[in-house]
Amino acid sequence: MAGARNCPALVAHGGAGSAGAGAERPERRRAMIAAIRLGARILRANGSALEAVVATVAALEDHPLFNAGYGSLLTSEGNVEMDASVMFAEPVPAAPASIPASRGKHPGHADHSSAGDYTVSAGAVAVVSRVRNPIVLARAVMEHSPHILMAGPGAENFARRVGIRLVRSEEMITERARERWRARKQQTGMLQAEAAARAAMGHGTVGAVAVDVHGGIAAATSTGGVPGKLFGRVGDSALIGAGTFAHAFGAASATGQGEAIILTALCREAVLALADGSPKAVAREAIAEMIGATGTEAGVILIDRRGRIGYAHNAASMQVARYDPAGGLRHLWLEPIATARRQ
Repeated sequence: MAGARNCPALVAHGGAGSAGAGAERPERRRAMIAAIRLGARILRANGSALEAVVATVAALEDHPLFNAGYGSLLTSEGNVEMDASVMFAEPVPAAPASIPASRGKHPGHADHSSAGDYTVSAGAVAVVSRVRNPIVLARAVMEHSPHILMAGPGAENFARRVGIRLVRSEEMITERARERWRARKQQTGMLQAEAAARAAMGHGTVGAVAVDVHGGIAAATSTGGVPGKLFGRVGDSALIGAGTFAHAFGAASATGQGEAIILTALCREAVLALADGSPKAVAREAIAEMIGATGTEAGVILIDRRGRIGYAHNAASMQVARYDPAGGLRHLWLEPIATARRQ
């Protein structure tokens, strides 16, 4: 099945939201290129799409200018609470006619009848504070547990059991994040402060999607959440079908206002639409439909099983980095789509 229909390709996003400080843009670009280069190296060596997206997202989690992992923004109480998820659609090797293919490796793996020759698996974590790379823990949940989503201290205890080092929660707080938290606190009135912070900071989720030469299709997403969020809030990045989705048709990762992304099941709807449209067209239509339904900001990156790439957003700014054999490594600051908001 993998054969000629699959061309290795990878695309990553650094979040959709405000344009941010102009002085930070060159460093953000360098970080995106470095991350996509890691993933591309894996694909060039005939590695899996899963390995490529996890490596790409982990690199962005390690960079303090992105709202994920070490760069995560703080909750209203001044803490880091991170969400992440990963999903992998893997071709089932052809079996002799007399032997039916086996589907599903454990309860976290399931088959879609519309994708007859693929199995899918997923893992996610929410509200974690003591792991350097939440995306690595999400993958561990997928591969080493019977579950799909684990949260809080339970997820961190599981991390310890599978050999993922825990850090002190204070080690995950950058001075940049602490300064912005203090600035919000100094504004008059908590509600006004949080509203202003959200308008000023936007949404900095990171994510990646990829197709490999074997036909594997993967998506990964990680975030520190919206600035000033309430203690215990979980956004779309931890939820399969909302912030992350992979299927025989392709894969998607979203960024933006999490509650709206959850309500519209943005990534699942976009990926399933790849059955009838190109990634470029589907991405634009998905964002336009979300605007019509919720009037909020979001961005999405898409890849189909042929390695074609699409992306769209309606925020002030969104950057992507991409790799495919024909175009090599590229970085782009995307223009928002020209679609009227709901009145």
